[in-house]
Amino acid sequence: MKTTDRKNEIYCSTGTVIGRATCFDHSVICRELPKIAAEVGLDGIEHVVVPAFYDGAEEKLRMITSSGLRCAVLHADKRIGVMLSQGGEENAREAMRLWRVNCMIADSLDCSRVVLHLWGSPESDTNFAYNASFMDEILSIAGKYDIETLIENIPCVSLDPLSRWRELDGYGCGFIFDVRFGQLHGQNGDIVASEYMKNGRISHMHISDFGGGFREFSKIRPILHPNEGNVDFPALFAGLKDAGYRGSFTLESPVMSERGLDLDKLTRTLLWLREQVASIWA
Repeated sequence: MKTTDRKNEIYCSTGTVIGRATCFDHSVICRELPKIAAEVGLDGIEHVVVPAFYDGAEEKLRMITSSGLRCAVLHADKRIGVMLSQGGEENAREAMRLWRVNCMIADSLDCSRVVLHLWGSPESDTNFAYNASFMDEILSIAGKYDIETLIENIPCVSLDPLSRWRELDGYGCGFIFDVRFGQLHGQNGDIVASEYMKNGRISHMHISDFGGGFREFSKIRPILHPNEGNVDFPALFAGLKDAGYRGSFTLESPVMSERGLDLDKLTRTLLWLREQVASIWA
């Protein structure tokens, strides 16, 4: 497995500013994000591949490139895990086709890490062994583009994300720790204290907040900004400091509404995240 020391770099997810509320307008990447990046000192972006991206993909790739922002992480199309969880040969073929396309997108952006949802709702992890049976093919495709595959701790309805990660121990993948989903499953403390944090297999994190209780799936959305929900961020960052975490962070909390983009809020949250990450090194 390829391990990566990112020295606590900070990225902004394009999902914070691109979505249904903004009609999936990708021009914000080159119109607004560079100014915020300069103010905050961002190390790059995490580009989320949504279905709307494929229509006019070349122009959208040009926007990302012309922005001057480094695409540090690509978040692969979330439908890949959904299709695998649904089962069937046709779904599996389409999932692997999408995975290959997403790896090609990452390669075109000179991006070496891709986040993958290995399972997805509504079936989620109910047939996890089947989903995991595609790991060799997933890693083989990624390897052709020299890409590191990061499996996310997304919600489970059968077991829990940490248990599912442990079933992938024998594969050469990394992990990405989403604290919102960790809070949903009551596992943030366990993940911070896990062997994957200590051995560097967790090399990336998603930052947002969660306002519900244990396994309260109905509260997964809306995605809250840090300190709007129940995640104990002081304890989280103290734990990361103790664990010697040297991976990267992406802010995932959206700032979209029918009124437009709240870019001031995005800037404030990113500055907050910068302060928290600095505490790891203090």
